[in-house]
Amino acid sequence: MRYLKNIAVVLFSTLLTLVFVEAGAWLWVKFVRGEQLPRWEFRATQPVPYQGADYFSAQFLTESETFVNGRIDDVARLKDFAGRYFNVQNGFRVTTDSPKHFSRRVLLFGGSTLFGQEVPDRFTIASALQRLLNDAGQDWKVLNFGLPGMNARQQTQILKEVEVEPGDMVVFYHGVNEIFYIVFGGQEKGWVGGVPAFRPVQHLSPLAKTMEGWHKKLKGFSYTADLALDIYDRSVPDTITDPAVLKRGIDQAKLQFGHAIEEANVIAKNNKARFIHFLQPTAFEASSWSNYEKEILGNYLQTPPGLDIAFRDGYPELRALSSDLEQRGVPFFDISDALESRHKFGEVYLDFCHLNHVGNQLIAEQIFLDLISEK
Repeated sequence: MRYLKNIAVVLFSTLLTLVFVEAGAWLWVKFVRGEQLPRWEFRATQPVPYQGADYFSAQFLTESETFVNGRIDDVARLKDFAGRYFNVQNGFRVTTDSPKHFSRRVLLFGGSTLFGQEVPDRFTIASALQRLLNDAGQDWKVLNFGLPGMNARQQTQILKEVEVEPGDMVVFYHGVNEIFYIVFGGQEKGWVGGVPAFRPVQHLSPLAKTMEGWHKKLKGFSYTADLALDIYDRSVPDTITDPAVLKRGIDQAKLQFGHAIEEANVIAKNNKARFIHFLQPTAFEASSWSNYEKEILGNYLQTPPGLDIAFRDGYPELRALSSDLEQRGVPFFDISDALESRHKFGEVYLDFCHLNHVGNQLIAEQIFLDLISEK
C-alpha cells in the first residue's frame, strides 16, 4: 500500500510540475515574448515602408510570395511568370521603361536585393536606374540578372551564360550573400540546392536541435512546444560562437569573393566591356537606427541571432579586399553608406537588407552617379 501511495505522490507531483511548466510557457508566449512574425506574415501587415505605396494590395502580396518558382543547381533557374506586378522573362526579372533604341547596355548581377521580390517591376533597382538614365539623356538599356541567393561566385557563373557585347557595362551589386550564406550559414558554396538556408541547422547546438524536435512533436498541443521553438529560433550557430569556425568562414567568403571579381573583370575585358562592382548597404552598416529598425533587427525570425556579428567581422574584410583589387585596376565603389540619408524619406528597410521602392530608388541614384563617372 505504501508503495502505491509513493507512486501516486510521484505521479501527482510530476503532473503538477508539468501543469506549472505549461502555465509558465503560456505566460511567456502570451505576455512576455511579444509577437515575432516571419517574413510574409510581417509584410502582410503593411509595415511602415509599405504605407502609402499605391501598389500594396492583396494581389501584390500574393504575386510577391508565389511568383518565384524554379530550381537551383549551382545557380537559380527561374520559370517565367506574367503578372500585374511581377514578371519574369527568360529566367530573369523584367526591367521597365527600357528604350527601344540604345547604344549601350548595363548588365546588373546580384542577389535578392537586386532581384527585388519586395516591389513591383517598376520599382526594382534596375528599373529605377533605367529611368534615371533615360532622364539624363543616356540611351543605355538596363538588364537585371539578379537572382535570389546568389553570391559573387554564382553571379560570375551567370555572367558566363550571358552574351556580353563590346561597350557593355557589367555591374555586380553584392556582398550580403557572402556573409549570409558562407560566413553565417556555414555553406562553402553559398545557397546551392533546395530552399534558401535561412537557418543553418547543421551548426546549431544539441540543445537547439532537441528544442526543434520537441516543437515538431508537440506543436498544436502545448505551449511548451512554442517555448521550445523560441529557444531554437534564438540560438546562435557555432559558425558565430566558435572563433575558429567564424574566421574560417570569413576567409572562405573572402577567397571566393576575390576570385569571382577577378574572373568577372577578365570576362568583361575579353569581350571589350567594362566591369564595376558595388558593395551594397545593410542595416548593420548604418550609423544609427530608428525605433522601427531596432524592432525589425530584433525580430529573430527575420534576423537570426548572430548575423550582426557575421557582418561586423566579415564586411570589413570584403571591403578591404575590394579596395586592394581596385588598386590593381578593378573598379570598385563602396556604397554601403548609400542609405545614411534614408530617414529623410521615411522607413525603407523591410529586414536587414531588403528595401521598399524608396530604398531602391536611393540605391539606383548612387549607382547612376558612379556609372556616369566611369563611362
